[in-house]
Amino acid sequence: MNTGLSRLKRLPLWLAATLYALIILAAALGAGALSREWALSALHVQGGDRLLASISQMRKVLGQYNYLPFLVAQNTDVHRLLEQPASSHQATVNRVLEQLNLVAGSTALYVLDRSGQPLAYSNWREPSAHPRSPDRDSRYFTQALAGEQGLELRLRPDDDLASLYMSAPIYTDRLAGVAVMRLDMAQLRAQLSIDHPLVVQSPGGELILGTAPVWPLPTVDTYTLSDGTALQLVGEGGRQWLLQRVVLDDLQWQVAVLTDIRPALNRSRILIGAVLISGVALALLLLYLRETRHKKRLQRQQMLERARSEEQQRDIINTAQVGLIHIDRSGRIELINPMGMQIFGVSVELVRHRPVMEFLGKGFDARPLKTALDALGTERFQPLTGLEVVGQRGDGSAFPMMISIRQMDRHPELGYLVTVIDISRRKRLEQALREANESLEQKVVERTRALEEAQAELVQAGKLAALGRMSASVVHELNQPMTAMRTYLAIAKRLLEQPEALTRNLRQQEELLDRMALITGQLKTFAYRKPERIEPVCLRQMLNQVLQMFRGRFEELKLKLDYQEPEAGLRVAGDNARYEQVMINLIKNACDAMSTQSGEHRLRIQVMAPEAGRVVLEVADNGPGIAPEHRGHLFEPFFTTKEVGQGLGLGLAIVSSILRDLGGEIEIMDTEQGACFRLTVPLFDEQETTE
Repeated sequence: MNTGLSRLKRLPLWLAATLYALIILAAALGAGALSREWALSALHVQGGDRLLASISQMRKVLGQYNYLPFLVAQNTDVHRLLEQPASSHQATVNRVLEQLNLVAGSTALYVLDRSGQPLAYSNWREPSAHPRSPDRDSRYFTQALAGEQGLELRLRPDDDLASLYMSAPIYTDRLAGVAVMRLDMAQLRAQLSIDHPLVVQSPGGELILGTAPVWPLPTVDTYTLSDGTALQLVGEGGRQWLLQRVVLDDLQWQVAVLTDIRPALNRSRILIGAVLISGVALALLLLYLRETRHKKRLQRQQMLERARSEEQQRDIINTAQVGLIHIDRSGRIELINPMGMQIFGVSVELVRHRPVMEFLGKGFDARPLKTALDALGTERFQPLTGLEVVGQRGDGSAFPMMISIRQMDRHPELGYLVTVIDISRRKRLEQALREANESLEQKVVERTRALEEAQAELVQAGKLAALGRMSASVVHELNQPMTAMRTYLAIAKRLLEQPEALTRNLRQQEELLDRMALITGQLKTFAYRKPERIEPVCLRQMLNQVLQMFRGRFEELKLKLDYQEPEAGLRVAGDNARYEQVMINLIKNACDAMSTQSGEHRLRIQVMAPEAGRVVLEVADNGPGIAPEHRGHLFEPFFTTKEVGQGLGLGLAIVSSILRDLGGEIEIMDTEQGACFRLTVPLFDEQETTE
């Protein structure tokens, strides 16, 4: 037993609590089951007694009416009525039956002839209650004609109420008729003194007599007692009853009684609750005793631990490689370790009970340290960590040190621990590192300056290279017109006597000069950006003018133009000449690209609907398109994919520059065939221009 208890004590608390809870729960359920078994067994016996008492009482009441048909059958007035059915005899018999019915307490008495036709009845004063049709087909009538006592239970079709009919044969010198007594079940119920639910059913299942709240009640459970007795439990609306029934042999009626099992269930629940409460109370008591013993054990362990901790702290303080000082709540020194005495160059007797502030350098202002020392012993105290201050040794020399102050975590009542570290060596290393960093920074500055000079030289070299490419292109472009002009001048000298030929020659020279002016004009446009006044530009008019310039080129390429004029009132911000130059460059590039391949040539110029104060315009062709590796350099100056002598590579650079000056932008769109440039330009806003 002691071994089992010791093993139980060694179990974890959660496991022991779980096992205890399972045991208490099993005990409560077992006690509840036993209580329910005992209560249901008692209710079964009680219900059987009630069933027998109800049957006995019902038979006793029915026995009070068995004699009535025979009493009527022996009456001489009834015999005269059956022998001579005259109205005078009928009235006499009616009154006799009425008196007997009142005395016996039955529902009705009446006399039938051999054909089942009623001749007299007790309720003759109630015409609506008179039997109208013959009863020759009734079982109680046929039984009486057979010379037996008749008995039949019938349901009235007009009100679904049950009535019991008893009959007896009436003999004069022969079988002359039948005497009948009718007893309604409601009247029978009124004569029964039953204080429990009772249900009586006919052999056909009809409800004869019922005091149950609802019938039929569904079966909710079947409970078997320990002795093998099966109990049927029925319920409705959260309530349950014990159903016990028996069939009467002579009447074939089924009599059932209902016993409320709520008291049994309540007693079972009360017993379960009592066991659970007792278990919880016992568990709380055991837990209290355990915690009390555990608390005492912890107190003893804490005392031992505190003693060991104090001894360990002394060992740590004495052997630590940093200065450790134990101070009280007033900031006075209680204990200092050997390393602390070595740092300050003092002895224990010299520093004991002296304020720790005396070991700071003279004239040194350490406000965080003073604040922490002033807050010792109060809730305002905050641990101080890694504060660099100037300390003072016993010989008066100053040195840099790092100081920290914290409260004893495990035993706050013991005071505070001050940690002191001599950082003289670290300061020397920091000074050396600082000097090295300054030297390194000087070298970085010199190296950066050298790199900047090299970068400037590279930029200059790039500019010279770009200038060289531009010069080669310009020289090549200007060389051809100049050579042609020399030729035309030589021809002109010979054509002085031919005015028409001379005029044609001079016109060709003028065209060459225009070409040279165009070349130099592109360079001028690229080199200078003059501020111009922002004016409204009619987009339709500008596009129509540009397209008119290229009409001859379109006819030469047999080009199919896809263009829908924008609205006449659509105006963009800028100047007409610059927008024309942008469109001329884009359309010229498209025509040049399409001229390098055969087939159908198509050019699409589309103006989108304005949105958010901007207009989008697309220029697309079905030429060879733009290679992916060229897209990143397309808007750079002097970049061209054409052969030497066919362009300077300034067209798209000028377009991008003009649109940027006007607050617009240009981008290359991805297409399946050809190239597509999308231009986004601002709408003209008269209010912004006025401002």
